[in-house]
Amino acid sequence: MRLLGHCILILVRISDLTARLVFRIQQLLTGILPALLPPERLIRLIRSHYDASYQGIEAHLPETFDKWTLESWEEDVLVRHKLTSGTILVLGAGVGRESIALAQRGFLVVGIDINRESLCVASQQAMAKGLQPLFAQADFLAIPIGPARVDYLFMSGIMYSSIPGRKQRQIWLRSLRTCMSEHGLVMLNFMIDRERETRMRRLIHRLNRWLTRLPGANQSYQLGDTCFQSHFLHAFVDEEEIRSELRDAGATVTHIIWHEGYAVLSWPS
Repeated sequence: MRLLGHCILILVRISDLTARLVFRIQQLLTGILPALLPPERLIRLIRSHYDASYQGIEAHLPETFDKWTLESWEEDVLVRHKLTSGTILVLGAGVGRESIALAQRGFLVVGIDINRESLCVASQQAMAKGLQPLFAQADFLAIPIGPARVDYLFMSGIMYSSIPGRKQRQIWLRSLRTCMSEHGLVMLNFMIDRERETRMRRLIHRLNRWLTRLPGANQSYQLGDTCFQSHFLHAFVDEEEIRSELRDAGATVTHIIWHEGYAVLSWPS
């Protein structure tokens, strides 16, 4: 029995070492993907990720979705800016969490998502509650909304951080201006870099700076870019990075709550 126990201990240690090695390899590979793949390819990966995550969602809809509540930061925005009516465009509507909660508060809601299956669930749930938000299948990077039709735009989750490249994010932000009314507000989440600095992270960043010099590499790569479960994300390293990015895109930063990762924007007259 002692021999068996000793063998098991050895196997456990080998397993631990193997798991650590696999984790480090995975960390390295996902870290260099944003430098290797061009933005168009990274965007296709994101779409594939959400198609897979929403597959069969109607049959496996979590019970928590029955609450259809807003997150604390979303509630804070409504209260802070005294938003009680108007047309709200919800990007990345998914199964309708924000859209239904906002429609229940009396807003006219348009929810957009690229995944048709999730929107079918959202529409069914809204009808069951006697609500009539409009859901449309579309790419949030090419919003099919006419000029000055939207009072408020909600972009929850970390969708803003899923747009590859600072320049691409700024181009997208500028495109919003045409569909917003004169005093329209944009509310968006962003991802914060909460990981501590490690030798692995420094190694990845050095490798990526070298890789971006190669033909066909992603010239938009920047510190904070990563891939998680084949999903591109940019994590902002500090408040000044997100402030300068939004400001240089021509938006007026009404306020930012850095530690919660959200910002409210308006456009100068």
